Amino acid sequence: MRSLGLGLIWREAGRGPLRLFVLALALSVASILSVTLVADRLNQALSVSGRDYIAADRVLSGSRDADPAWLAEARRQGLAVSRTQSFQSVLFAGDQLQLASVRAVDDAFPFYGELQVMPQQPVTAGSIWLSSRLLALLQLNIGDSVELGNTELKVAGELLKEPDQGFSPALLAPRALMHIDDVAATGIQMAGSRVRYGYLFKGEPARLVSYGAWLEPRLQQGQHWRGPNNADTPVARSLVRAEQFFRLASLIGVLLGILAMAIALGYFSRREQDRMALLKTLGASRRQLFSWLTRLLLSLLVMGSLLGALAGYGLHKLILLSLGELLEVPLPAPSLMPFAVAIGLALLTTLMLSIVPMLRLLKVPPLRVLRNEAEARISPVWSLGILLGGTFILSWLFAGSWQLAAGLLVGLVALVGLLGGLCWLMLTLVRHGGGGIGFRLAVSRLQRARLATLVQFGGIALALFLGTLLWVVRGELVDGFLARLPADTPNRFLINIASEQLDPLRARLDQAGLDRSQFYPIVRGRLSAINDKATVSDVDNGNNGGVGRELNLTYSEQLPEGNRLLQGGWSTAPNGVSVESGLAERLQLSIGDKLTLDLAGQTVSAKVRNIREVDWDSMRPNFYLIFSPDVLATYPATWLASFYLPPEQKALEVALIRAFPTMTLLDVEALLQQLREVLAQVSQALLVIMALVTGASLLVLLAQLETTLDSRKRELVLLRTLGASEKLMKASLRWEWLAAGLVSGLAAALAVELCVAVLLPQWLGLAWQPHPGLWIGLPLLGAALLLLTGRMGGITSGTLMHRLRQWG
Repeated sequence: MRSLGLGLIWREAGRGPLRLFVLALALSVASILSVTLVADRLNQALSVSGRDYIAADRVLSGSRDADPAWLAEARRQGLAVSRTQSFQSVLFAGDQLQLASVRAVDDAFPFYGELQVMPQQPVTAGSIWLSSRLLALLQLNIGDSVELGNTELKVAGELLKEPDQGFSPALLAPRALMHIDDVAATGIQMAGSRVRYGYLFKGEPARLVSYGAWLEPRLQQGQHWRGPNNADTPVARSLVRAEQFFRLASLIGVLLGILAMAIALGYFSRREQDRMALLKTLGASRRQLFSWLTRLLLSLLVMGSLLGALAGYGLHKLILLSLGELLEVPLPAPSLMPFAVAIGLALLTTLMLSIVPMLRLLKVPPLRVLRNEAEARISPVWSLGILLGGTFILSWLFAGSWQLAAGLLVGLVALVGLLGGLCWLMLTLVRHGGGGIGFRLAVSRLQRARLATLVQFGGIALALFLGTLLWVVRGELVDGFLARLPADTPNRFLINIASEQLDPLRARLDQAGLDRSQFYPIVRGRLSAINDKATVSDVDNGNNGGVGRELNLTYSEQLPEGNRLLQGGWSTAPNGVSVESGLAERLQLSIGDKLTLDLAGQTVSAKVRNIREVDWDSMRPNFYLIFSPDVLATYPATWLASFYLPPEQKALEVALIRAFPTMTLLDVEALLQQLREVLAQVSQALLVIMALVTGASLLVLLAQLETTLDSRKRELVLLRTLGASEKLMKASLRWEWLAAGLVSGLAAALAVELCVAVLLPQWLGLAWQPHPGLWIGLPLLGAALLLLTGRMGGITSGTLMHRLRQWG
């Protein structure tokens, strides 16, 4: 019996539906392993860099200057302190000007790591170090002078690298480094200016812990006390967002793999019932059969896991290679955790999918040898319950929230039901359309097995839907945002405008005939309470949509261009505020609610007068909150405006900077180009995962077609016996493939349009636009893929005809 079992294992593991099971399992393992390996190595890089990465043992950062008493207490407790400031300003050299990200540091910077400048020297007052890009843009050499605000600094050398700036994919502007003692002389910082303050601390671990315990209760909103393991940088946030997209694509690949595995195991259990019944009549016990099936599953698990591990490791290398310049530090070797997760996934899915099919085989009665209709009775509720429960657990692990997992599960169930209903409706309409004998035979065959047909069409449509959804979302992310910008989109922003500069600056822009926005006053503040109830605090991660972080507050008597009122009317009545619709939805605000804000320690309140929709893609000044003038007019403010500068008037930039040296002019064209480059790199990395999704979709199609092979053989034998010609049977099979592909493709196109209409505005913040190409492309793609996978699976009409001739 043992040799018989080993022989069966060897034969079954490499052929038929179990071959598809192994491939689907390998694809699932590769999908999860590739993404978890990338995430693991990036997270390790953040941790391994440690103190060198943040240039200190601890860092206090925020948009507010720290209380001098805090720094005095740190020194009293034996800690060394270093001060830094980061801001954006325009550097001017002769007729050349360039927006730069300027960093000011003191003599103690950095505590750890190496500040790389060329020639290597300390940072001293009266000098400035520029990145190579900035030197080229300004056409400067070492020893030249550059103007920054009201002061002139000597270019002492080239800035190569800062120790705490290892992960920085796309800075808003090229870098410059200066001494903090020179900042006051520039005169570019005023009330309301955007400055990022940083304080580096060095000391013994016990003293750092003690000082942190003393400091944290005193921190204000937007100030953060962090260590080496929780650094937050632009690249870290970019990679987190990229990882989320990778996880989405990976989850879809895993779900498609599970679908293919479920189809393959279900077909295997139905096909092997006769063999199990025969073995039982020959004396095989249930225990022996259980041992054989267990060894078979273990063999499949090992083969699929090994293939998936090899493929996943190679794919993660491709992802890292695609990210390219986003990664500027060496990555450590991967840990064993991603492999453990992938093996755990393989074990979970194999157990989840095999319980019911294997139980059905173990319970098959020996009487089936004589009566083919005898079989084990297992309620489909068990199979459905295990599949849904396992999918829920898997989605929970991916999403990190049981609410999101439950929503995803409900959505998938509803989607399958919708696809099945649409397929049934379309098939019913096709039946009354007439056609030739081959066409009617195909439709009749599909109609006779309605449940099997709906399952088949639903699986095919689901595979097309999931794969196409990723392609559409990727296209919207990479190309959609930039493609929808009009030619005269504002490409210059003016910020940090002083009140006394408003009239002359407005006159200069109007005299040049430029298309500009209105000028908006900017007051920095935080939302602290709603209806006198405190809101979130100490949250400043950029993902909270205007809650708990400093906002650009403004006041206006007019509704800004590109804004549309959804509730209430525009009013300049006292003590009022207009709220952006997304923020109102997140905070569950309604007309009449009271908002309380903290403006640098002072409190103001206003009532919600209206809720408006904002076009964030317009590249014009947009705001979450717009107040009536009486609320903010008495507070210090800088001003903001945008305009479109044609290429032929680019010289106007020089004149504006000369006339208004404290104002900052932001070139958005450069930012859009950098955004395009970053999105392109992330998109290339996503293509690697999407290739897996495509492979998983093909496996689903192969599994679906493989399960119908036996029934088609029997039908074709019967038709052959009744005198049907080979030409007629080939035509019947082709019509069946075309009907399945066209109907499934149409259903998938409808599902993609519906999901994108909800997904893009809610998840990505992009406006939905129809995709007419899907309605033609997906049905044709579905038909082509079915014919292709039919050939791959060896079940084309020609192959079947050859086998029929062999059967005589």
